[in-house]
Parts: sequence; structure tokens; C-alpha cells
Amino acid sequence: MRMLTTARADHLRRYSVPEYGSIDIEIDQTTAARMHADGHVSVAPALEHGFHTVKAKHKVGVLQYGDVELRIKPKVAVSRLLYLASYTDNSDSWREIDTLLGAADDPLSALAHALTYHGETALKPTPIQGYVTHESAERRLRGRILFDQQLSRRPGIQIPTELRYDEYEINIIENRVLKTALGIVERNLQDPALARRLAHLRFRLDGVEPWPIGMAVPDINFTRMNERYRPALALARLILERRSLEFPDQTQRGSGFLFNMNHVFEKYVEAGLRQALQGQGGRVDGQRITHLDEADTVLMKPDITWWLGDHCLAVIDAKYKRTTSDDYPNPDAYQMLAYCTRLGLRRGLLVYADLDGQSNGSTIIRNAGIEIVVTALDISGSIEALRSSVTALAE
Repeated sequence: MRMLTTARADHLRRYSVPEYGSIDIEIDQTTAARMHADGHVSVAPALEHGFHTVKAKHKVGVLQYGDVELRIKPKVAVSRLLYLASYTDNSDSWREIDTLLGAADDPLSALAHALTYHGETALKPTPIQGYVTHESAERRLRGRILFDQQLSRRPGIQIPTELRYDEYEINIIENRVLKTALGIVERNLQDPALARRLAHLRFRLDGVEPWPIGMAVPDINFTRMNERYRPALALARLILERRSLEFPDQTQRGSGFLFNMNHVFEKYVEAGLRQALQGQGGRVDGQRITHLDEADTVLMKPDITWWLGDHCLAVIDAKYKRTTSDDYPNPDAYQMLAYCTRLGLRRGLLVYADLDGQSNGSTIIRNAGIEIVVTALDISGSIEALRSSVTALAE
């Protein structure tokens, strides 16, 4: 499929391709080689001279190489993609945004709109404040004296004094995390109007120290005071922790903003099951490391496992798309068999986002007595139906 483009003021040639789809575009060999080397899409020479066939994979969003911009559209609605990617609980806050973003087809712009919408809600009428613990050397006594630090840093000197104290201020974790996320999305946008709205929100957090990029965001306890921040912080955590998100501008080849659909689906199933199984006890782990062999040389990291103490109760492999190989048929079943063998389970679950026209079912493995159950979660339906599917999976 070839898409004709028109010149724009920003001189970008914009192309659009569906997830797992392909398109022929006119690019030079150097740009084609760079795109292919980054691995986000595959690129091969087309039949027509000067054109290359670009095939999308499991990543959706925006890629830019020089004057070429490629937008990879997800199969599901963008609003549903953001719901899946930032899911933390059964909050109803996404019902409003689901309608607002219903017609959006650009994940980056949709994320910016969602962050703006929930950011405005969070910061009305003013940003919240809270107690922040500080440790510093002061000339005025307050809080608690840190005697060990005082003796080690200033033996025999009383002033300044090493102290730990709490201040009621705006520089709390909620505001720090939100401010950094606003800045990241703002820098990646090419929509000036939307970027200005994000900048306005960021300016409302003037005096707030940005949360360091790359530092894990701790769990935040939501109360009546900060509940309005919950949806915005779910998006901010997604952006800061790069959970399912990739920013290829870290390379020297191109720039972009991509969602990894494999990770999006896996993390949603993990979070959904953790929520649904809370009342049953135990602990739901994602990517828990174990080994298949006694010498601990064959590494294994099942997508999702449910544990009661040291006893594994269930193993789930979440697959956005069924794995296929001409040389190695049914690799998902082999992988699940290995998981069940290692964890001592008689049943494992393969959970897909799409069964490619096949139906749910189960298979008993010969000479092992292990059952592999295959099922799917319809991520394109209503949120209520999706939640019901996760509940049924948990049951």
C-alpha cells in the first residue's frame, strides 16, 4: 500500500500504516538502513526504484527519521490502548476520557490529551501540598538532630547542626512525578497548541523539583486528599518508568514515541489478575526469575505467576499475538510445558489478545498429564466486558 503525501510547513513527509501492516514509501538507502537497524519496523527494497517496503511489528506510535514521519496505528482504539497501558485498578476515571479520545488515532497526541485532561483535574483549584522530610545542616534547631552525622561530619562543632525535619510544602512526590511527565510529553509533541497546554500545567508546578528520570516511582497511598491525582499519576508512571513505552531518540538514528503492544498486554493482564485475586490471598508476580535445570543455567521468567508462600498456585503466559515459526511449531505450548514442569503444576494458561480466528480450548500433553488451557481477552470490546473477562480468568 502506498500513501501519497503533501508538503507541510514543517517539511515532514507523513506516512501512516496499521499495526502489523506494510507500506511502500520513497526513502533513500541510508534512511532505510537506519530504520531497519533500529528494529522498530522492518525495511526492504520495493519493486519500484527509490521505494522501500516498511512493515510494522508489535510497536505502535510515531517514528521520525529526517523528514520522514511514520505513524503506526494500533488495531484497538487509542483510548483503549492508554487504558490498558496505564491500568492500575478498577478506577472509573477512564470512562470520561474513553469518550473524549474516541476518534483519536495517534497514540502520542492521545496520551498528551489524556495527560492534559487528568492533569487539569489534578491541579484544580491548586496543587496539593504535604509534608516532606528534609535532611540538612541548619543554624536554627528544628526537627530531630542527627547525632551520628553531626559527630562524623563536624566533631566538636555544634553549629551548623545536622537535622531531619518535615516541611509542609508543594514539593511532594505527586507533584514531582507529574511535572516530569508533563515535560517529557511536551518535548515530544509537534502540536504547538497542545504543547502550550502542557507547558501551562507544568508552570503551575513552579518551584516543584522534577522527579529524576530513571528513578523508580514509589507506591503512592491515595486518600481523600490526593485521589484526584490518581489517573494523572497512572499516566505519569507509565511515562517515567517507560513501562511499555519506548523513546527511540536515545539512539543516534531516529526519534519517536512508541508503545510496545506485547508489554502493554502482558502488564495489563498482570495488573488485572493482581486486582482480581486480592481476596484469595497469596501474591501475583510478574517475570519472576527461576531456572529449569538443577544447575541453574537455563533461565526462565514466566510472565505471571501466583504464589502462596513458596508454593506456586498458577502460571499464566500473556501473549498479545500468537507466536509462529515454520521451523519450530507451537512454541507457546512448549514454553508453557517447561513452566509447568519447573513449577510442579498440572495446568498452565496461555492468554492471548487475539486467537486469530481460533477458539478457546485445552490440550493434555502426552506422558505428562499437564493441561495447557488456551483462552483470549477481547481488548477491543467495552471496558466492562474486558473487566468481566479478567474476573472470569481469575476464577
